Amino acid sequence: MPVTKNYLKVIFASSLFFSFLSTSCIDNTYDLSKDIDLKIHVGGNALAMPIGNTDYIKLSKIIKADESDVIHLNGGEYSLYKEGAVDPVEIKINSVSAISISPITLPLIDFGTAGLAGRASTIGSVDFAVPTTSSTFELVHRSIPSEVSSIKKVIFPSASPVKATIKYAFSGIPSGALINLNNLKLKFPDYLVSSQLNSSNELVLNEATSAEFSKDIYITSFDFSNESGGASTINNKILDVVKNITLSGGIALSNVDYSQLKGNVSLATSVQISPATISEIEGIIDPSISINADPVSFEIPEFLEDKEVKMDVVNPMINLTVTNSTDIPVIISGLLKGYRDGTELSEVAVEGTTSNPITIDANAKTVICLSRTGVGGPVGSKNYKIANLNDLIETIPNHIRFVMNARADQSTSHRIQLGKSYNVGMNYNVEVPFKFGSGLSIVYNDSIDGFNDDIKDLNVKLLTVTATVENNIPLELQLNATPVGINKSAGALPGVSVKITGDIKSCAANGGVQESPISIELTETTDGAIKNLDGLLLKVTAKSTETVNGMPLKEDQYIRLKNIKVRAASGIDYDLND
Repeated sequence: MPVTKNYLKVIFASSLFFSFLSTSCIDNTYDLSKDIDLKIHVGGNALAMPIGNTDYIKLSKIIKADESDVIHLNGGEYSLYKEGAVDPVEIKINSVSAISISPITLPLIDFGTAGLAGRASTIGSVDFAVPTTSSTFELVHRSIPSEVSSIKKVIFPSASPVKATIKYAFSGIPSGALINLNNLKLKFPDYLVSSQLNSSNELVLNEATSAEFSKDIYITSFDFSNESGGASTINNKILDVVKNITLSGGIALSNVDYSQLKGNVSLATSVQISPATISEIEGIIDPSISINADPVSFEIPEFLEDKEVKMDVVNPMINLTVTNSTDIPVIISGLLKGYRDGTELSEVAVEGTTSNPITIDANAKTVICLSRTGVGGPVGSKNYKIANLNDLIETIPNHIRFVMNARADQSTSHRIQLGKSYNVGMNYNVEVPFKFGSGLSIVYNDSIDGFNDDIKDLNVKLLTVTATVENNIPLELQLNATPVGINKSAGALPGVSVKITGDIKSCAANGGVQESPISIELTETTDGAIKNLDGLLLKVTAKSTETVNGMPLKEDQYIRLKNIKVRAASGIDYDLND
């Protein structure tokens, strides 16, 4: 805070009329040093002199945003702000071979010749009921990706659906007879999806046909939502679903020449399905997601460097901006770790709740705000409360690392295209608005020096500076000072004590100015000690109060000293001999 230092030096040095005394009128035509003792006593029993007022010392002169890579101004309000990066994450589930289904042959249906023998006419018709018959329809694939734990749906490429060819072959039909299918139904397993099947998953035929004919249907997906749990469980990378395919209904023969019957009438049915190329899978999918976040490094501002500084920020925030190109929401958790000079200072767990996990939306750009209060993030952000987030910055770290865990949402099914590379891109920032709670304690150490040239010829026993301090900064200030000589490393200057009376009140609850009286008293306890004084080591402690909790620090807030007065008890002896 260099501006504060300059004003204090005015008070303690130049303004103590030392310059006035050193430029007193002396007739230089006489060399009086040889004949006259030029030791002067000014002031009698006391010497008092008004100094005046300082200029307004604004925070913009003390906290300089343009000279720091972390101090940020937003609408005139101060905050610490720094961005970090995350390595791009690729998510990919490898393609798999096509599903091959073995040809299915249903049991032969033998209608016999019952009802035809003994007919009076040699030409006639007959209806046959097709008894319900079934065969096993097994779907098996032994190399499902290991990231898939259950499948709700297997989707095939829209341009190449899976073809199923159903073949019907009648035997024993007399030449010239006409065959009509009468509600002949072939019921497929319930997971097979085709627009040519009815709501009961049946291919229903009512048409005239020949002794041998075929029918093609096109399958667009396998949907296992009717399975127990709404999906087919994958064990050891194996998909294995066994169902039945069933034939029922009837046929009608007309224009039958009974005399041409040479054997029983029968029906053979078979189904041939082409290999099923898997394009997408919908289900419970858990791809590996490894997120590596670079640490955020801070150059700690000078006024926050002291290890006694304790930050109590109303709502520090970590903002994540994530672009997720997958159709799978990603849930994150982890640890925020703060370090000072390589030593870990703090660790804060980052996690949502069971009902509200910290979630990156699917196929979207998501802004997530982790904050102490759970509110206040950027417009459109998803806010999550991390109640102890202030622990991360209670002692300001010079870098913060986010050790992040990420996993796909396992609570419901999601869809992913096999063999396609998806990306998750992320960056994040740490934002610490200068709005403080009652636990704040900023300790700032500085010095004012260079007094000695002005006071080495003075002899003063007690010097008191009084002033009224105007303050509209939302911080209460306490000042302590230690006198030092030219060699500051020697510690406190012997023979001189400093006493400061009065604290500087924070601004009022409405942000208005409050005034506080303050006095600074320098006492010489050993004769001639003040002549060795060169400066003061200052320790300024700033605290927030319940009155001003949550008020922001702003660049136009200020402190000002007025009615500054200096009083020298017993006057001042000034030695002009040299």
